[in-house]
Amino acid sequence: MRTGDPFGVLAFLHWNHDWNNFYFDDATRRRALAQLEELGVSFVRTDILWSDVDRGIGKFDFSAYESWLPLLRHHHLEPLILLHYNKERTGPDGVRWNKPPSSFEEFAGFVSAAVRRFKSDVSHWEIWNEPNHKVYWDAPDDGLSSYCRLLKLSRQAAKAEDPSCLVLNGGLTGPVVEDVGRFYARGGKDLTDVLNIHTFVDPLSPERKQTFDRLVAGSRAVMEKHGDAAKKIWITEMGCPGIPPGRPPQTWFSGRAMSEQQQADFLDEQYDWLADHPYVEKLFWAFHRDTDGEFNDATDHFGLVRFDLTPKPSFARYADRIRAYRARGTKVFEK
Repeated sequence: MRTGDPFGVLAFLHWNHDWNNFYFDDATRRRALAQLEELGVSFVRTDILWSDVDRGIGKFDFSAYESWLPLLRHHHLEPLILLHYNKERTGPDGVRWNKPPSSFEEFAGFVSAAVRRFKSDVSHWEIWNEPNHKVYWDAPDDGLSSYCRLLKLSRQAAKAEDPSCLVLNGGLTGPVVEDVGRFYARGGKDLTDVLNIHTFVDPLSPERKQTFDRLVAGSRAVMEKHGDAAKKIWITEMGCPGIPPGRPPQTWFSGRAMSEQQQADFLDEQYDWLADHPYVEKLFWAFHRDTDGEFNDATDHFGLVRFDLTPKPSFARYADRIRAYRARGTKVFEK
């Protein structure tokens, strides 16, 4: 398994529901897995949703995942599995998918069950996505205190089932450095095996490299302050849209969208930046595939491939980058 290089991608392989237009039926998912193997990435970040598998307290049905999750390693893809979101899609009293669990212990039971079921297929687990962002953790801001309690219980549950697994904090998005500080102030050093952050920047800004450097170096400084310099950083989401030719201009949460060719150029640039930050061990492109109106802005065009799985220029650029890296036989990017 090629786990020693920095190349990863976020792929919504679990999306096969009426609320996301059955984004990956079984046949499309098989095509996607073959395409990801062709791309050559080492890691694929994808999800197991609590709401998909919950069948009452302490009862779970993982059959929706058993048909495809074990196939990742058959395609030479190491999974980073996100365990997250509320067991309710929309439940009693308005409880929604992005509300923190009413019982952290019950969520930890879900973590135990998932690790127990898939520990022969998965060695890397992530607990919740962007818990410092209200879209994904809809609760009053308590400086990550509640999330850290959830992560502690979840980590204990995962390690009890598989002591050798790695458990990551949910990727911290903006304000990255400030919330990395809050995370460490609440015991984060002992809660994660890798510091996980998301570093979106405006690729059209002349200050984009400086912004990235501040996010990464600032996070590293917090780690050093708390005696955690030996730990690596993973960036499990970074990317930008690439709009197909002939589409009207669009925007996304970091600015104006770019063309597909500009997207490919920015992907190359991102990996160049890692030369200045040897403590960043992995960088995952978001996303593998364009979405189909899920976000209703340029975010729907983050993919390396279009919705019909037609490769964009960024797919070929990423594949070339990976091949060149492995041909060099080095673990450091050269400037």
